[in-house]
Amino acid sequence: MDWQDTKWKIVKEVFPSEIISIIGDILAGIILTILIVPFESFLILILLVPALLSIRGNISGPYIARTSRDIIIGEFNKKSLLENILATYTLSILIAFLIGLFGILLNYFLVRVFIITNGILILIPIISILLTLSISIPFSTVLNIIVFRRGLDPNNVVNPIMTAIDDFFTVLCFYLTIIMLGVP
Repeated sequence: MDWQDTKWKIVKEVFPSEIISIIGDILAGIILTILIVPFESFLILILLVPALLSIRGNISGPYIARTSRDIIIGEFNKKSLLENILATYTLSILIAFLIGLFGILLNYFLVRVFIITNGILILIPIISILLTLSISIPFSTVLNIIVFRRGLDPNNVVNPIMTAIDDFFTVLCFYLTIIMLGVP
């Protein structure tokens, strides 16, 4: 396969996935706006969203890449999957905790909306990201397998699709978390 064929193969695999990603992200943004604008604590809640979406992408993206690598090279097994899942959850909890601390600092120095306790501001990102990963990990693992079995490169196809799906579920899980925690 020469360079031109490879280039067009990648474009054909990635382009539809990117369209799905763009549409999914636009819908997630619309849903987010509709869901959290009515909250009294909107100003502090909206500060957490970009960090949550970023952590989701920065942590689930490498999970997807490691899983697809293992599938491609024939190393996909229960042990590698479990290690990958545990690493992903551990990183997520640590980073979500830092997002909560950062939210507290931003609230204290910039927003000054003190209707949410500091404990709740730490719990919101932790619970949100754990709920999201509980959906994302099985879905992306299965999608990696399906895409590989169809002869496509999971590295080209799965990540853009999962970006849209994960952003949508991050928004929903964020909303469910603030409802569960009784955020005003």
